[in-house]
Amino acid sequence: MAANEAHEEGREEGRAEGRAEGRAEGRAEGRWTTLVELVQEGILTLKDAAKRAGMSEDKFRKLAAL
Repeated sequence: MAANEAHEEGREEGRAEGRAEGRAEGRAEGRWTTLVELVQEGILTLKDAAKRAGMSEDKFRKLAAL
């Protein structure tokens, strides 16, 4: 019985970690999408968006396909 409980506890910990990672990835993707849209709409300069994304302007332009 104890082994079964430990196994289930491990599975639940794995699920919790997976959910946390998924949320973090979703937030990062959402932030990226927002920065690209703000540049496309002329609300944010490419320079500012790249700075906020922590990358060079050239890299931002290439990744955003601008």
